[in-house]
Amino acid sequence: MSHPAQPPIAIAPGDPAASRGLWLGWAALGLTLCIWAGFFVSLRAGARAALPPAELALIRFGPAGLLFAPLLWRARHRLLALPRRLLLLIVAGAGLPYFLIAGWGMRHAPVADGATLIPGTLPLFTALLAAALHGRQALARWPALLCIAAGVATMLALQAGEVGRAQGYALFLLGSVMWSAYTLALRQARLTPLEAAALISSVSLLLLAPWLLWQWWQAPLLLVTLSRDQLLLQLALQGLGVGLISTLSYSVAVARLGAQRSATAGALTPVLAAVLALPLFGERPDGVTLAGMLLIAAGVLWSQRQR
Repeated sequence: MSHPAQPPIAIAPGDPAASRGLWLGWAALGLTLCIWAGFFVSLRAGARAALPPAELALIRFGPAGLLFAPLLWRARHRLLALPRRLLLLIVAGAGLPYFLIAGWGMRHAPVADGATLIPGTLPLFTALLAAALHGRQALARWPALLCIAAGVATMLALQAGEVGRAQGYALFLLGSVMWSAYTLALRQARLTPLEAAALISSVSLLLLAPWLLWQWWQAPLLLVTLSRDQLLLQLALQGLGVGLISTLSYSVAVARLGAQRSATAGALTPVLAAVLALPLFGERPDGVTLAGMLLIAAGVLWSQRQR
């Protein structure tokens, strides 16, 4: 990614088309954040199912991969014309490798920590990667980034001393780095939302297929033991929401708002997840967690005002 990232759409005075495009970007980003929050909440609800990450990946990439396979074939010439590193970063950063890293992290640390660490550190890693690739101007909003970092640290302060969670935390941070690289690569590749969704979902399903066949040969998949309600929940949130809708909506947000702005707003995901968990699970955040959420929200708002 040696070329400068494409800047977000700028609104010229009296330009209604650009204004509509910007509002579309914000709407797409808001929808994405709600789906991401629902995704983490769904992982809490399905934690007792003890499904291996690869079987959850089948729910995530199976429906979308099959649906988008014809589009991937039609777009093959355009995709193959892109630098191989961009294709690799897009598939690894938002496809099967990222999903498995995040899933393995969930086996070692609570889902709430994942909902905080992955999206919460996303703007930090995106800014650092952008600065390394495109220059220090990517760090112009460093006060807001420090505010977000302080919020993440505050939310995890009471749990940092538990050595058993260190591996999960490391995997969550690795997942955040991967998603940051995907965000920047997606911006540079200039794929349409449908092309990005097809590349991520169909290639991930292709990579997953050999393992699933081997696993099925060894023993029946645990996926078939899920209750109907659990299966429908996972299909709705992971297969439809994350697998189809959020892949498209996040691509629209990155195209309309820019990579760093989209990544920074993603830090609101743990806040939304906690809000959803309150009526669903009766989980009330303690004072330290609330303070961290407020710092994250303040950092996100500060970042947007600095643009």
